[in-house]
Amino acid sequence: MGEKTAVRAGALAVVAACALVAAPGLRAQASRDEIASVDFAGNRAFSDAELRRAILTRASSCPFLLAVTTCPLGIDWGRDRSYLSRRTLAVDVDNLRIFYQAHGFRTVDIEPEVVRGDDGSAAVTFRIAEGLPYRVGAITLEGDSVPPELGLKDALPFGVGDPLSPLLLLETTDTLTLRLRNAGFAWAEVFDGFRRAAGSDTASVSYRVELGPRTVFGSVEVTGNRLLDRGAVLNRLPFHEGQLYSESLMREAQRSLYDLDIVVRAEVKQDSSRFASDSVVPILVEVVEGDLRLVGVGGGFNSAECLNSWGRWTSRNFFGGGRILRAQARVSNLLASSLQSTFLCAQAGTGDYGRPNWLARLDFNQPSFVSRQTGLSIGVFAERQSLKNIFVRDARGLEMGLSRVLGGNSFTNLRFRPQLSRLDAAEVTLCATFLACTPEDIDVLSGTRWLSPVALSVNRDVTDDLFDPTRGFRVLVDLEWADVVTGSDYSYLRTLADASFYREIDRRAVLALRVRAGRTSPGGFAGELSMTEDGASAIVPSEKRFYGGGANGVRGLAQSTLGPRTLSVAVESLLQRRGSSHEPTCLPAEVRDLTCDGARLAGSGLYQVRPVGGLATFEASAELRFQLADGLLGAAAFVDVGQVWPRRIELGDLEVAPGVGLRYNTLFGPVRLDVAYSFRDREPLQVVTSQIRRFVPGRDADSDRIDIGGERGSGEPIDWVVSEDLALLGPRVPFGDAEGFSLRRFQLHLSIGQAF
Repeated sequence: MGEKTAVRAGALAVVAACALVAAPGLRAQASRDEIASVDFAGNRAFSDAELRRAILTRASSCPFLLAVTTCPLGIDWGRDRSYLSRRTLAVDVDNLRIFYQAHGFRTVDIEPEVVRGDDGSAAVTFRIAEGLPYRVGAITLEGDSVPPELGLKDALPFGVGDPLSPLLLLETTDTLTLRLRNAGFAWAEVFDGFRRAAGSDTASVSYRVELGPRTVFGSVEVTGNRLLDRGAVLNRLPFHEGQLYSESLMREAQRSLYDLDIVVRAEVKQDSSRFASDSVVPILVEVVEGDLRLVGVGGGFNSAECLNSWGRWTSRNFFGGGRILRAQARVSNLLASSLQSTFLCAQAGTGDYGRPNWLARLDFNQPSFVSRQTGLSIGVFAERQSLKNIFVRDARGLEMGLSRVLGGNSFTNLRFRPQLSRLDAAEVTLCATFLACTPEDIDVLSGTRWLSPVALSVNRDVTDDLFDPTRGFRVLVDLEWADVVTGSDYSYLRTLADASFYREIDRRAVLALRVRAGRTSPGGFAGELSMTEDGASAIVPSEKRFYGGGANGVRGLAQSTLGPRTLSVAVESLLQRRGSSHEPTCLPAEVRDLTCDGARLAGSGLYQVRPVGGLATFEASAELRFQLADGLLGAAAFVDVGQVWPRRIELGDLEVAPGVGLRYNTLFGPVRLDVAYSFRDREPLQVVTSQIRRFVPGRDADSDRIDIGGERGSGEPIDWVVSEDLALLGPRVPFGDAEGFSLRRFQLHLSIGQAF
């Protein structure tokens, strides 16, 4: 009995001791101290940001938008809370110690300090005594003699006197080994070591090199290719049998095989089963092929194009060699006329501009054309394209292109795109833009014409995600030239540069920046026009002019409405009697001699805004994107600035549009709802209307006479009829919102995908 009592007493003692040890952690868990801040003291060699990446303890935080709105008011929704954990603090101390020791600080001492507040918060400070690091006293290369042209010593990332970092020693070993293996020494090995005398704060670093024989690539065996012929695979390899061995070329070969659309997995490696000599390395290429044919369908929506859908059929080994034949079709502007009055399609067109747009094209792609890095593409297409209140364009044409990989996620593309195009519903735009106001000039400019530009573009993309990047950048530079030499009726030189930058601020926030600028230099027009020679020389096709505003531009404005605009109005509206005085806005003679002042109709809703585009543009955007609700929902705060100019860039009159948005994240990018505010001032715009002429009895029918009865509801025909010419009225009409806050200045955009 006494023995059992002793055992029980011992067990109780153990339980009590465990309880005493665990008590601080239990008290912390019970009190749930929220971490208000995490700081570092005494760190000189490394910044706070570098050390924060090595620990788990985090301070409670709010996403940016909530940090300046609800969080200061004490509203907890959306706040990312972190609570104090003694166990996590101990792990963080170990992690920081390992981090310092890996960088040569062998005597570092770290002590966590917790200061609790009366409100249940806790401030954590890691107090660090770094000590002195061991330093490099000497560096030697031992073992086999290395050819001096390989420059191994130049590849060392440290020198005598630098801190001795074991992590850097290991990294350098891998770097030197790779350099040797890229120089033909397939079996090269490098071993690192260091010696430190007792009591010394310096160490001698040595690297022992074992080269082995110089090697070349041997024969290549290809497996797994059911559809691709062996030659198509070999054409993608950047090396050949007998060439000096290089591991970098092995990795490049693997990436190159993925450029064949039908290859879903590829591996390039040494074939150990066929070694016959240490100086020859046989290669095994293993590929896994996907389906020969693919069919895809999809759809989407945005405020400017309303509903759209697409379909695509692809043959990924057309007549062998990894060639691609692709047929695709796209239809947009679906239900635009019906849904234009709703917020879903608020910026879509009506009438001719609201009819469905479409594209049908057939493309052929030849990989490894002339060289492995170059591809050839040939396509034919037909399309109907419209820009609301600007033009409707029908085109049929051919597109030929050469693309070449430049390395480092960069490629260039040279293309030639001859096409026959025709404009519809563009009379007002042509008159306001080019002063082509007669039926003859309008017929010339809107008729079937050759547009045959040659274009060269260079792209570089080093982002981490195609649809929603968080790091890296994208750059595009595009040059396009058309002239009589290329078979074009239009001559111009168009340049465009577009760059986007992304930086992850923390795990829930990303800063995105974008700059876009372009300019078009007109060179003349081959058609016969009645306008002056200077006017004809300034003609650039409407579809090649710059337009701004919209879901992916300056979001405070509707699609294509940034920059030069004009107003169109029916001439009957100017001549009809209105208001209590029953007086017409203008007299027929004033319309005839272009002195009619239509300012009285400025707020009537009778004017239709017609963007005419420009020859120069500049846009810039800054957007802070952050995640809510475990990544399913996101939000953004942004500022857009930009302008489109008639001739050249003049940064003095940039439009500014701040805004906020919500994101619903999907596998194919976020569904985006943005609202932005425009500060654009009221400005005088030129008015385009129909010209009139005197009524000619016997030539004109009585019903052709203009009725100016207007609001009185009784017919009052006058001896004037509408002419086929258009008229540019001299007096300009003030248009837009007056200064001061207005709900009409808010612009809503609904679309899929990030703005940039």
